[in-house]
Amino acid sequence: MSASTNAALESLLSPKVVAVFGVSADPAKLGNLILANVIRNGFAGRIYGVGRAGGAGGTAKVDGATVVGSFAEIPEVVDVALFAVPAHHLLDALDQVPRGRVKVAVAIASGFSETGSEGRRLEASLRARCEAAGLALIGPNCQGVVVPLARLQMTFSPMYDGMVPGAVAIISQSGAMGGYMANRLMQRGTGLSCFVSSGNETSITITDYINALNAEPSTRVILCYLEQIKDGRGFAQAARALHPSKRLVVVKSGRSTAGAAAVSSHTGAIAGDDAVVDGVFEQLGIVRARDSATAVDAAAAIAAGKALRGQRIGVLSVAGGLAVELADLLEMRGFSVPAFDAATRARLDAIVPVFGATRNPVDLTGAVLTQEDLFENALTVVSQAEGIDGFAVISTFIRNPRYAQAIVRLFRSTDKPVIVCWTGSVQQTPESLAILAEAGVPVYDNTARAANAFCALRGDASIG
Repeated sequence: MSASTNAALESLLSPKVVAVFGVSADPAKLGNLILANVIRNGFAGRIYGVGRAGGAGGTAKVDGATVVGSFAEIPEVVDVALFAVPAHHLLDALDQVPRGRVKVAVAIASGFSETGSEGRRLEASLRARCEAAGLALIGPNCQGVVVPLARLQMTFSPMYDGMVPGAVAIISQSGAMGGYMANRLMQRGTGLSCFVSSGNETSITITDYINALNAEPSTRVILCYLEQIKDGRGFAQAARALHPSKRLVVVKSGRSTAGAAAVSSHTGAIAGDDAVVDGVFEQLGIVRARDSATAVDAAAAIAAGKALRGQRIGVLSVAGGLAVELADLLEMRGFSVPAFDAATRARLDAIVPVFGATRNPVDLTGAVLTQEDLFENALTVVSQAEGIDGFAVISTFIRNPRYAQAIVRLFRSTDKPVIVCWTGSVQQTPESLAILAEAGVPVYDNTARAANAFCALRGDASIG
């Protein structure tokens, strides 16, 4: 990554000044909608709207933004400028930017290499224009960018409103896939350091984003949806250089013949040999998720910030069948569910009903419904067991929020991972799930997903 690209991405991650090119008198136009999103989400810096060529000059204050007729009228350097213009107008729009006055440009227009030979020629011209101007470009063929810590929501979709800061950075060559992953993480209480819809990656590539995010202190997980990797050598170097505290989780599409063909028409990408991708990812320590939902599960587990330093899992459940199934799934994945030490067994035997189980997994049975202290007392005992590297807690549709609060206390009191399998739905247990989400506890609705979360923490090359 060049020093200029690195500096540009630093500005993207901590923007002070932004602009939207393509605003007009028509509030229904795309540029106006994007500008409205930026304003409505409370961007902490200064906001400019820029009219299309031929628009009126001068400045005006409109709903929290200064509207000007050209970039030349903006009295300061713009950190991030989004261009809401069609593909055939984009090059002319970029030519209106005085050199050095925009650090990062975002082009949302489609109509480039994903459309065929003519589009490839246009994209080649776009690349050459950016290189000549020293301009770092996100896209084209993308949705935009979101930086929650700066309250920057610079997309055309209200789907990204209200995103909260956190430890996951999403870089997605598909806007829709990235949006899906972002929203699923938000629902679980896992915040974002940034969301970048990278599109065709004409200028800035996935390698550049990984390098930049390696230096971004709040990011623990770089979650990617990729249809192509343009610079394989650079990508490998960036992955190897990742700080040990950061993990790369990737959904790489185009695994099948049909998928590879669809990739070409989506971003104009060549998908590559999937078996080779598998082998390279394993060598690089990249977590490859089978699909976007599995990737979200993996990211949520890692983002919680609890390192798994061994493979011995302690399981506590309110239902025997679920405990048995999870124990099976864990051992099938190479983990162990060892019997607790004698002192822990004795403490559990003193509080767990004789018809329960205390060996590991612990089955508290339905007695938790009538003995409200049993669940938290048993959690405390299990958390102090010797020779355990992580904890799995299983609950069903218990409505009493005390149980969720007890899990949160365990989560906050230990540096070991706590993975929760909670089978009650949002409709059945809304308060409890909200408590867990607010605390950032990784929660899964079935035992298989909970077991896969431990695989992600272990750094397995393939999940799901």
